Amino acid sequence: MSIPSTPSRQLVELAKAYALSEFYPLSHPTLTQAVLTLAQSLLTAGQHFHLRVDPMGSVLVAGGHAPRSAHVDRFAARLREHGVSTVVLRHDIGAESLGRFLSAAALPPRVARAAGGLSGALAAAGASRVQIDGAWVQPAAPALAAAGAVADSAASGGGNAAVDVGIEMWSAHDMYEQVRESAVRVEHEDTEELRRLLREGTDSERLEVLGRLEFLAQYCLNRGMMDRGIRLVQDLRRDAEELRARSPHVRSMVMLAIHRVSTRPVIEELVQRLGKARSEEERTGLRSTLLHVGADTVTPLVRELVAATDVSARRAYRDALVALDHVGVPLLEDMVGDERWFVVRNMVGILGEIRSADAIEHFRRTIEHSDARVRRETVLALSKIGGEEAVPLLAKGLNDSESALRGAAALGLGLTKLSVAVGPLLNRLPQENDPEVEVEIVRALGRVGDPRAVPVLAERAAGGGFFSRVPAPIRVEATRALGEIGGDAARAVLQRLLRERNAEVREAAVKALG
Repeated sequence: MSIPSTPSRQLVELAKAYALSEFYPLSHPTLTQAVLTLAQSLLTAGQHFHLRVDPMGSVLVAGGHAPRSAHVDRFAARLREHGVSTVVLRHDIGAESLGRFLSAAALPPRVARAAGGLSGALAAAGASRVQIDGAWVQPAAPALAAAGAVADSAASGGGNAAVDVGIEMWSAHDMYEQVRESAVRVEHEDTEELRRLLREGTDSERLEVLGRLEFLAQYCLNRGMMDRGIRLVQDLRRDAEELRARSPHVRSMVMLAIHRVSTRPVIEELVQRLGKARSEEERTGLRSTLLHVGADTVTPLVRELVAATDVSARRAYRDALVALDHVGVPLLEDMVGDERWFVVRNMVGILGEIRSADAIEHFRRTIEHSDARVRRETVLALSKIGGEEAVPLLAKGLNDSESALRGAAALGLGLTKLSVAVGPLLNRLPQENDPEVEVEIVRALGRVGDPRAVPVLAERAAGGGFFSRVPAPIRVEATRALGEIGGDAARAVLQRLLRERNAEVREAAVKALG
């Protein structure tokens, strides 16, 4: 992950880290890397990070609105739920305090209110170098850790460093017997009982159980007992899901166990099973397990997606990558530059489903790709993402050589419902020679609802001139579009259309006025 440099980019990365903190414990490697990277970015920038949530719910940073991002929107929504309007992070906040801030923000608002609001939750968590609504958080005095007490005791002479641990030399036969006994014990482990202790036992019992479960998983995998090993990983994932709300501390331990057990062969086996799964229940379970494993699954998923010929397998891989958007986007963006058209098409499609506004800069290349299938996927992705930044790229698609692609671009521009989309649509309309695309352009003008389109739509609805008659489907769609735009000018045109000879146009005008 590259270190973000601008405040806008830092906000996107902060929001992505918040999304991770909602799912992963702070000890998870994926979240840890994200927090370390962001903390280093703030330190490198050398300036405090100021963030403000305005009354309308938008986020402002460094004097301007934040970039369009689903992660930022979700982060802003949570800050509003906490009743927070301004946040300042010192440039030297550090990864530890930043992680505590993200964890506190991820708390349900009712829980934070019980602690005195987000500021109270941050103070209780020991966060520092954070300002909430103009007041710097003062962390509560941390309790003396048990490890610290032991260290102090040892330093003051309260313990003997040289302890007799009873080391003995083993013969080869002794070692063989020990390994054999361990194997017998592992093969007869009652996994259901171990999982019960994991959920209900004391902390010391849980630590012992986790060690036994990990040893069991490693033993199974090393002996080629892949089915049993995979089942165990799946079981640990179910335990992590169950413990998510009930015991975050224990869940953190389980998540670490999942990560340690999930070696490359395990991940590759999980990915292959995902592609072969035929029931939605099985696919959902495997996808959730891969999501728990985290970033290490992205590369195998992309590799299998590229090689897949089965449609259902491709769909399963795409769905998994969409779920992993916060950790998979950098690799997906890198592969947009691949020489194989189908690889680029797949990556663009996934970025569109993720609605990753960060990917729009890459779509500037793919909207001009030599393969029409890539260009079409780009138009579809831009239509899902929307926003002002997508309009110029959709406008390029509106002038594509493929008529179906032009129609899709018109649809995308209409879905933005932005006034800036009117210009490209009005410019293209007189040049368009495909009636179906013309219908889409007229329909898009109606969706946008800008009055500037009324004169052009009125001409189309009226049927055009003597030498250029407008087909009936276009006239009907133009009449409907006038109804969507509304206003005095549009209503005046619709009143005249009530006297039209064409029954379809008259009926459309009646509905538009009604």
